[in-house]
Amino acid sequence: MSFFYKIKSQKAFSNFLLIFLLAELLSFLAYNFSFLSSWFLALIFLLTIAFGFWQEKHLLYLPLAELFWGSLGHSLAYNFISLRLAIFIAVVFVFAIKYLLKIKSLKILKDRFLFYLWIFILLLWLMAIFLSYLNNYNFQNIFLDANAYLFIFYLPIWYQVYQRDSFEYLVDILKAAAIIVAVKTLLVFNLFVQDYALFDLNNFYKWIRDTRTGEITPYANSFFRVFFQSHFYLLIAFFALLMRQMRDFKNKNNFLFLTFISSALLISLSRSLWLGGGLAFIFLLINIIIYSKRMLWSLLIFSFALLISSVIIIELAYNLPHYNSFNIFSYRSADTSEAAANSRLDLLRPLWQAIQERPVLGWGFGKELTYQSSDPRIKNDLNPEGWYTSYSFEWGWLDMWLKAGILMVLAFVSWLALIFRRGYNVFKEDKVKVLFLLSSVLALIIIHIFSPYINHPLGLGLLMLSTIIFSLYVKKDQSYN
Repeated sequence: MSFFYKIKSQKAFSNFLLIFLLAELLSFLAYNFSFLSSWFLALIFLLTIAFGFWQEKHLLYLPLAELFWGSLGHSLAYNFISLRLAIFIAVVFVFAIKYLLKIKSLKILKDRFLFYLWIFILLLWLMAIFLSYLNNYNFQNIFLDANAYLFIFYLPIWYQVYQRDSFEYLVDILKAAAIIVAVKTLLVFNLFVQDYALFDLNNFYKWIRDTRTGEITPYANSFFRVFFQSHFYLLIAFFALLMRQMRDFKNKNNFLFLTFISSALLISLSRSLWLGGGLAFIFLLINIIIYSKRMLWSLLIFSFALLISSVIIIELAYNLPHYNSFNIFSYRSADTSEAAANSRLDLLRPLWQAIQERPVLGWGFGKELTYQSSDPRIKNDLNPEGWYTSYSFEWGWLDMWLKAGILMVLAFVSWLALIFRRGYNVFKEDKVKVLFLLSSVLALIIIHIFSPYINHPLGLGLLMLSTIIFSLYVKKDQSYN
């Protein structure tokens, strides 16, 4: 890596740190002064168009920056227009204007298998929407259930503008977003466990909840779970910076960043993230044993030191300035958490029964199921039997199967297989990059079993980006402008 790139990289990281801090401020202001939401969204929409026409690379960087930072994309929202949707419309508009008369020049057309797979998924998506209308589902439910797949329209756009030097720049954006989200997680955790009299925690909680940034859940002994959906990209950033650390052990800042990121992941108390990350880490170790044994002990020692430092950071956040308890993680087994897990199991049987009735094409988006839940947020004095009806389900692969059929599941399995095949095809060129991306994708596959990510922009973004980076066409092409 040249000295010139290090300067550019540091500038990109610093710039996006400031951008994400500004975005947090705008989100908080818009929540408390709702008339500002439309103005902020309009401004960001116009800026996205301007940056997109100025330099095509922003058609890649801006959507991914928002994705890395923005959880479910509603940090800013006005009526049904969210920040993520506003950026999407702006990017598609710019791309359509620039390439409407140059469709034959699109790079994705030369990657025929990926292009046909993309078209096939879009056709299955349209079929599922058509089935929804035939079944007379609620229109709002159909829209909210199906619109996540709109994100897949980014694939030809990102494929077109991605350049060989984009990777490091994207890692810097990811790192900046992860630092902001991780520090925000630790600050929110400290605010709630310490219950400062100076802060209006009720308003702060509503801001996090109503913008769909995440969840803040109380447990025993003043302990709080702080979970943001954007923690998924903290896990991705963890693997990116961990592999970067293997390349440069003298990078002290990297260790500090990883400590904050690991601390936030522990505070999230997300067992699906932990399981996905744990299995991906084992996958990483196996590959290192096979291909680069000299890194093994360094990775293990570094990871152990990272775990210790992360626990220390959490203990400080929990016990300063007022001491609470040393045995911090004993509260993971609180009733609320276990009931939520049991509710997921309660859903499994009716979900599988509905799948068996229409296994090939599915029921369409917005399909509702009614089942009994043991979650205390559902089963209470007003609903003593715990009956619950929803069209949104935690089991990611089964949700996909229910709505769009086994063909959609097989299409995404084929996409994942393509990523792994292409990843190992370019493995010798950059082992660190390949192991980072394959570990991240494996974590996504595992997490999607228990929580819907692949059928959501959070997972689709990683799939599309990994595919483009590993593409043999992109690897061979040197003629970027």
